[in-house]
Amino acid sequence: MAQSKEGYRLSYVPLHDGPETPGRAKVRPLSSAEQVFLQSQAHGFWGASWTWEIVSCLTSIVFFIALVLVLWHYDGRPMPDWPYGITLNALVSVLSTVMKATMAFIVAESLAQLKWSWFRGGNKLSDLAMLDAGSRGAMGSLLVLLRTTPRHLVTIGSVVLVVATVTDPFVQQVMAIKERPVHAPGNASIQLCNTSMYTDYGEGPGPGLNQVPLATLGAIYSGIFQTQNSNARTVMMDCPSGNCTFPRYQSMGFCSRCADITDELHLSKTSIIPSEPTYNYKLPNGFMFTTSINNMYLMNSTSNRNLIRLNTTRSTPIVNFTAISAAGYGVPPEVSATECALFFCVDTYEAGVKGGTFSETRTSFSTAQNTSSVVEDFSLIPDTCYVNGTRVEKPYNDTDDCLYNVNWLSRIAMYNSLAPLLKGKGSLGMANRPSWGSNTVEALYGTEGNFTDINSVFQSLASTLTINARSKVCQEKVSGVPWTIQSFVHVRWKWMILPGLLVVLSMIFLGITVVHTRNQYIWKSSPLALLFSDLLIDEPLELKSNPTLKGMENTSRKMEVLLETTSEGVRLKAVPRS
Repeated sequence: MAQSKEGYRLSYVPLHDGPETPGRAKVRPLSSAEQVFLQSQAHGFWGASWTWEIVSCLTSIVFFIALVLVLWHYDGRPMPDWPYGITLNALVSVLSTVMKATMAFIVAESLAQLKWSWFRGGNKLSDLAMLDAGSRGAMGSLLVLLRTTPRHLVTIGSVVLVVATVTDPFVQQVMAIKERPVHAPGNASIQLCNTSMYTDYGEGPGPGLNQVPLATLGAIYSGIFQTQNSNARTVMMDCPSGNCTFPRYQSMGFCSRCADITDELHLSKTSIIPSEPTYNYKLPNGFMFTTSINNMYLMNSTSNRNLIRLNTTRSTPIVNFTAISAAGYGVPPEVSATECALFFCVDTYEAGVKGGTFSETRTSFSTAQNTSSVVEDFSLIPDTCYVNGTRVEKPYNDTDDCLYNVNWLSRIAMYNSLAPLLKGKGSLGMANRPSWGSNTVEALYGTEGNFTDINSVFQSLASTLTINARSKVCQEKVSGVPWTIQSFVHVRWKWMILPGLLVVLSMIFLGITVVHTRNQYIWKSSPLALLFSDLLIDEPLELKSNPTLKGMENTSRKMEVLLETTSEGVRLKAVPRS
């Protein structure tokens, strides 16, 4: 280094051991005790040079604790709604980024200081570039791990820096968003007929001739013609959130039963002309049906015959129905017989609303009543009673809300309005064009007038009358619970093990580095140490290096250096190797 008018100029000089030149005396290396004394005089407390690293260590710990506290606070809670669109994910990302940055700074500076310790016992000069790169990022640290054996502190720091690259994915995996049902505001309810007196009748033309109101008559026609909408029961439900649950409940309504009594038919044939017989069918209750090839009848139905097969010992039907029908032409025709009955009953339901769709399932029903008289009020007695979702066992008392009362005129009015619609005949003329006594009889016949067709009509009739009773006659309600889907934070704590472990390792690594280098000058990643140091070569071998980076790297691999502290400063002492 020569001095000129402009200042000092750097230049290359031959590297060999020649005679001492004037002005440059031989420098004696200091002993270990002298080196420690020199450093103690040059610096105050040996930890003072690590102030920023210690502050960063504390910062990393504080931000890690803050991250844990934030996650703990919101674990199991709804996602917060903060102003300016700030999300919980953004806060977690900020905390983890600061934690990772301060942690990486601690490890990088510790690695930078340890590279000087690397040469305390002598190592290749090329290691200087490798260790410097290792202190600058994960890729350099990975190269250090691949090129060194795990025998030095730099291995621990390199591992921490490499593993720290996956901190962000781990922190992102810590927090998950799940959904759960929670109570929603508002009231949910389903209409039903409770245990108060069921009353649904009009005056009619005279005593005992009461008729049902027009609304109920409309339900009768709707049931017979099977024009009920598939979503008809939805009108009885109120669920503001679209998802509601209800306890098991009971409601008075209407039930039907039908039986196939074709095997009870007795056939007899009469004929004036042998080729044109008349077929006479008769049931045990006296009801008859006659058809012939010249005078083909499709159906004969009535509503005032005794039931043959249906058991009515514990209840009195509102109306009985008997029909004998033929499925078109045939010799003899295909004839069937069906009987049905319509009852007041108590239904037990399980219901719910999911995604706005109402589902109601009848789990059982009972038609038992306490009297068979048609001219006095009666009560329906369910086999099992539910009050506010709680099962009540027999015997019931007046306070159990288990007796469903019906006004006797309501049964009379239903019979008077329904029975005439069930009576009639249908025939098939020579032109193969059917003729019906009424539209309701045609609807009862359906396609072939068999048990399947007629049973479906009575099921439809019972369903529409039940909906009408619950929604327009009784208008009582059972309460339910509305639900809504809420997003909430779910913290998977196992993913926090690695970030927490890295913070602890970085803190331990800093402490070990501080203690390990307490008798050294603290240069860390500063390049000034190299600029102020000389490379002393003790061997007489002349090393000629190519000034390109590749040339310097090749030369450095042949040089083993030792970091020494002298009375004039720190020097790298190089020993060329062949």
